[in-house]
Amino acid sequence: MCMCMLNRRFQMLMDKDTWNKIVKSAKTQNISAGEYIRRAVDKYFEANKGSPEEKRGMPFRGLFKPK
Repeated sequence: MCMCMLNRRFQMLMDKDTWNKIVKSAKTQNISAGEYIRRAVDKYFEANKGSPEEKRGMPFRGLFKPK
């Protein structure tokens, strides 16, 4: 990802232990904490493809058959 593509900023508060885990993991990959968080968000969205409406019905899919 090119830095020129980044055009939104947000702030997020977290506890010290969580922050330290992020920084430690990021250092092992030789990336910044910000890049580590961006990649984690990308992985989350990739793993949870589909609309929220589709996801809501997933636990009950197959339980009720149309008549």
